[in-house]
Amino acid sequence: MPSTAQNAPAREVAPENLADKLTDFLARVSREGVLSYVSRRGAQWLDRPEMHVGKSGSLLDLFLIDDHPALMAALNGVEPMGTREFMARMLKREGDPVWVNCRVFPLAQRGEQVELLFAAWDISYFKQAEEKLNHATLHDPLTGLANRTQLQHKLSELVQASRNGSGFAVMHLDMDGFKKVNDALGHEAGDKLIVEVGERLKSLLRSTDLVARTGGDEFVLVLAGTHELDNVTALARKLLNVLHKPYDLMRNTLHLTASMGIALFPEHGGDAHHLLKHADIAKAKAKELGRNRWQIYGPEGASVVEQRVYLEELMYSAIQNGEFEMHYQPLFYADNRRMAGVEALMRWNHPGKGAIAPGEFIPIAEENGMIDFLGKWSLRVACHQVAEWNRQWGTRIVASVNISPRQFYQEGIVAMVEEVLAESGLPADCLSLEITEGALMHNPKAVEPMLDRMRASGVQISVDDFGTGYSSLSYLKRFPLTALKIDYSFVRDLITDPNDRAIVSMIMGLAREMDLKVVAEGVETEEQLAFLTGKGCDIIQGYLLGRPVRAEELSNRVAGGEWSI
Repeated sequence: MPSTAQNAPAREVAPENLADKLTDFLARVSREGVLSYVSRRGAQWLDRPEMHVGKSGSLLDLFLIDDHPALMAALNGVEPMGTREFMARMLKREGDPVWVNCRVFPLAQRGEQVELLFAAWDISYFKQAEEKLNHATLHDPLTGLANRTQLQHKLSELVQASRNGSGFAVMHLDMDGFKKVNDALGHEAGDKLIVEVGERLKSLLRSTDLVARTGGDEFVLVLAGTHELDNVTALARKLLNVLHKPYDLMRNTLHLTASMGIALFPEHGGDAHHLLKHADIAKAKAKELGRNRWQIYGPEGASVVEQRVYLEELMYSAIQNGEFEMHYQPLFYADNRRMAGVEALMRWNHPGKGAIAPGEFIPIAEENGMIDFLGKWSLRVACHQVAEWNRQWGTRIVASVNISPRQFYQEGIVAMVEEVLAESGLPADCLSLEITEGALMHNPKAVEPMLDRMRASGVQISVDDFGTGYSSLSYLKRFPLTALKIDYSFVRDLITDPNDRAIVSMIMGLAREMDLKVVAEGVETEEQLAFLTGKGCDIIQGYLLGRPVRAEELSNRVAGGEWSI
């Protein structure tokens, strides 16, 4: 005989329980959106328990207003034997809207009235994942700003929308001296700086504009609907001013500037490629003109790259033809104005182009490697010349020679210096190598033993452009230095700017504590000289007492008593 269990009828699952298992929200609703039933789970999910009990209300009240058209289209458009599906945002009692996938089924028809079954499933997790993916595709991970992809989309949209005659502007900028921050303070500080720069840029732009980070310290700004030159340049000034304000990073206060290039649509390009290219060319022109400025693209700017290639070609023949020569700027003791030494400065006189500024050819020589030859040549010429003067005059004036960062980090630099000293006969303590603060801090652990070897031979070590390279004092005090050279930018406004006076006074105090000499460059007035002398500055260099001249002219001025030795 069959058991009782076998004869027991199958257990029925209540429709409402089944609905609660299959959906997050289930309701009966008319084509007008009037609710006649809401499942228990649906009411709980929306945090509206009264809807299950009351079985009243409108489905429209549960959706964002922006999604009402999609909802009504589904309710009114569903066919008797079909379904309608769409995505929308439902509203819980409190909190943010929730993305749901919705389906509408015809359930029954009573006369003119059609009853529909409405079901919804929570897809907020998938929408959030989709949004995160879309955001990552279009945004820079460090700053959250637009990336190159979003920039290209924005430019393409504006080009298409602006065919009716309205224009827009593109700005390409980067920070002057950003590499020094990374080298001196590390990449963490560099990243923090980039984030703050992005925030400062955004603070001055409208919601319709775009700020994109395109790599490193480079940013591109797109100003939608802004085309008038006066408006564009006014904003450029504001942007440069806000970027020049101090940055507090890793317990250091930094002052940086930016260079900016501007291209206008349609004058400077009819598509994204040409607008970006021409804004970049204008930015290169701004840097060439001295940095901390903006530059509008012009036909003359297009030749910047070609000019560099042309100069590089000329440099090869210039070396063979002997077009490079040394000039010497005297350095004087501050207290008695007698000559303490000379700084050797390389000059290039081209027979056709005339004098070519060091700011034009030195960066090219650094890039193509010719600085190796030119650097060794300038050291040899300067040492031989100063050794000859010392023999003639019975003096011990010092030859100050600049060493480029590329030279400084080359293997064999110490041996090369010792070789030049030996062949010229110049005593080691009559040679001062000037090394920029940034070069010293690029790799301080590698620098220290190299400096120790140079100082052991008697060569003096001077830190050039001191105050601009963000030195770590913990390393600076370990280096075997002999002098700090105050950058001319602090001397230029010394009399009128209290901040410059404070910086110079601080450097003087630091040098005294570290038993270092102080050299001030760029001294052009008696007032500057009096202030520096009063603060205990050791050596003065500048146009007030002596400009750079050829070796022959310097000899004549010393012989004539104009410059005392």
